[in-house]
Amino acid sequence: MITDDLTALRGKIRSMVRQSVIAGRQATSSEEAARIQDQMVAASESTIMLDIAALLAKHGKEVT
Repeated sequence: MITDDLTALRGKIRSMVRQSVIAGRQATSSEEAARIQDQMVAASESTIMLDIAALLAKHGKEVT
């Protein structure tokens, strides 16, 4: 069911955001924190886009 899939995706996004915040807190400087968080956001963004494309395809929507 799409609601379950969206709930799972929401949980994955929350987890990625939480990981980014934790990594930023462990940095030794504000510049390092920003760099780490930017890298994590970029990686998460790619993963989320692929998950959305897979979710749409699973439910019969064409992804171009």
